Parts: sequence; structure tokens; C-alpha cells
Amino acid sequence: MLYHQDDFRADYRKMSEKLRDFRLPVWEEFPDLELYMDQMIVLLNRYLTFDEELAEERTITASMINNYVKMRIMPPPVKKKYGRAHLAYLVIICSLKDALGISVIQKIFPPGMEGEVLRDRYNAFVRNQEKSYHYVADNIDLVALPLLQEQERVSERIHDLVMQVGVSASITKALTEHFITQQHGTEEDEKEDS
Repeated sequence: MLYHQDDFRADYRKMSEKLRDFRLPVWEEFPDLELYMDQMIVLLNRYLTFDEELAEERTITASMINNYVKMRIMPPPVKKKYGRAHLAYLVIICSLKDALGISVIQKIFPPGMEGEVLRDRYNAFVRNQEKSYHYVADNIDLVALPLLQEQERVSERIHDLVMQVGVSASITKALTEHFITQQHGTEEDEKEDS
């Protein structure tokens, strides 16, 4: 795979900045009114987009939302309207679905959470999402910044970076699934002991 160093350097800096600047809204920043499906879609696509080029690939649709309701991953709308709880579930689901299976997401954010529990869990998700974006950007910098200075074997080094990012995603997914399985095993053991 061939890479042009100047193009890569510009793209890398742009993406690194976007990762560090991206921020999901906390619960209190959600609209305090009920929304129709088309309004939800516009809002969600705005919330979840940290890069316009990637946004086209990750567009939220009405059929996706309807499927999440049918699968009971999130609560159904009330008289075709959606509120903060729906936004929270959808932000979480859409943020994690590319990396984790729906069954894992349901274990982390079980359907049926409401009120303060959902608000607190959602706000914790937002804080952790921001930390994670910074962590990823900082760690990719460790590999990419020396690469951006190097003049030899540039294409090979850029390919190394691409592979490291891909392998990191795979390892992160495996660790998440392991930890959630361990957590649920512990919770089930505690229920049996009660």
C-alpha cells in the first residue's frame, strides 16, 4: 500500500485534533422536550459525527432506530415521540455498535434503565468516551509523530501505524468482552448467594 507522506501528515494532524476535540453532550444538554423520529435522526447524526467524511458511512436511520426498539435494546417511543432516555440509549448503542455486539452493549447498558440511574450511567459513558478518545490520540501519537519526521521507509512506517491501530481495536474488543463476561459472572454468583 502506498502512502504520500505530506498527505498523510496533514490528514493525521486533522484527525488527531478532531479526536481530541470531539465531545458528546451530557444528559443535561439533551433537549428537554419530546422529539419526532426525523428530529431524533438529525440530532443523533450531529452528536455522533466527529468527522464529516466518516459521517456518511455511519448515518443513523429510522429503520435502525425501529430495529433497536423491536429488539428491545431501548424503550419504545411514547406516542411516536422520543425523549432524553431514547437519546441516551441511541448515543450509546450507535457509539459502540461498530466495535461490540448488541448483546455486549445490552450487558453494559441493560434495557429498562430509567431516571437517575440512566442519567448517571449515560454521563459516565460520556466522560469515559472523552478519556478514551484522548487516550487513543495520545497513544497513536507515540507511533505517528516520529513517523511524520522520518524521511526513509515512510510508506512502510505508515502501514505499520495502520496495522497497529487495527490490532489495537481488536484487542480492545476482546478485553471488553472478557471484562463484561467476568462482571456478569460475578453478578450472577452474588444473586445465587443471596
